[in-house]
Amino acid sequence: MSMRASRDRPDGKSGAAVAGPWANFGGMKSSRPASLRNVRRARWSSRLVLTLVMAALLAAGETRVVAQQAAGGGEGRSGQTPVGSLSDPEIDESSGLAKSHRRPGFFWTHNDSGDSARLFAFDRRGVASGGCELVGVRAVDFEDMASFVQDGVPRLVVADIGDNLARRESVTLYFFDEPDPQTRTRISDYQRVELRYPDGPRDCEAIAVDVEASTVTLVSKSFLPLAGVYTTPLPPRVVASSPSGSRVPLPLTGRPPEVVTLQRRGLLPLPLVTGMDRDDSTGEFLLVTYFQLFRFPVSRDDRPWWQQTPVASDLPRFRQIEAVAIDHDGSVWVTSEGQPAPWGQVDERVGAEPQSPR
Repeated sequence: MSMRASRDRPDGKSGAAVAGPWANFGGMKSSRPASLRNVRRARWSSRLVLTLVMAALLAAGETRVVAQQAAGGGEGRSGQTPVGSLSDPEIDESSGLAKSHRRPGFFWTHNDSGDSARLFAFDRRGVASGGCELVGVRAVDFEDMASFVQDGVPRLVVADIGDNLARRESVTLYFFDEPDPQTRTRISDYQRVELRYPDGPRDCEAIAVDVEASTVTLVSKSFLPLAGVYTTPLPPRVVASSPSGSRVPLPLTGRPPEVVTLQRRGLLPLPLVTGMDRDDSTGEFLLVTYFQLFRFPVSRDDRPWWQQTPVASDLPRFRQIEAVAIDHDGSVWVTSEGQPAPWGQVDERVGAEPQSPR
């Protein structure tokens, strides 16, 4: 059952505006008759069944054909547009993505659980350019990352927030100044923030930073269309005086950090959220699932972004999309599991085909 209705976007761009559950989601009272509300409940039940069926198909390996396309340089959703891949063979399960603020046109990614605490850098063509390692960090389950500019300094945050079995008492964010994506370096100066959910452990693969609001947002992942939205304050960039009197990043101490409790903000009727980013130029939030991209307009009418009606776009037929990033010219990029890791651009126009890297 389609949740999309084609219409013009408020910002003048073409897009598919999602109707249905957002109309009265988030605690807003419905003025519809009880009979119509019953119909809506029946539709939700149908969507739930469809979600579970799709999840079962993914788990059963019904995406083998798509995986073969992606691994071989593949084709887009229409079967006509080729997609690219990342050249570094060490990237086999790209799970997070962020643009470089230090060098526009470059990106950062990391592998999913099972890898060390390292990042890979590459350009728009997917060609490897550099990387970095977080010294002294044991990666449990890196699932996403974000880039931002704080106090005029390009920064990165890596989110060790994966928890498939919902057992972790706390999860970890690592904040540090962005290194040059055209070099290979070791990072020992970083800030570690431990987070706890107010409603118990849960899996999460999506994080974004809003510097203007000074917040970090996490969106949880579930097979059910119940994605929790959580926030925590963006920590200040900690610096200390060096012997020469200059200001330098404060190195990590051996003392365990204080655990911060996240604030639960609301729910999104989306299953399997696997990545997110914030558009610096518009303030819009973008979320990806295994199936679609959702662009949420900026907050208006006294309602936060997660209560706005998003615009949905189809994604390239990659094996398992788990990361999204918006570059400096507004282009949307995604990566996926696979070796070589698929890498492509999303065209958000209605009926458009996925684009190959240029």
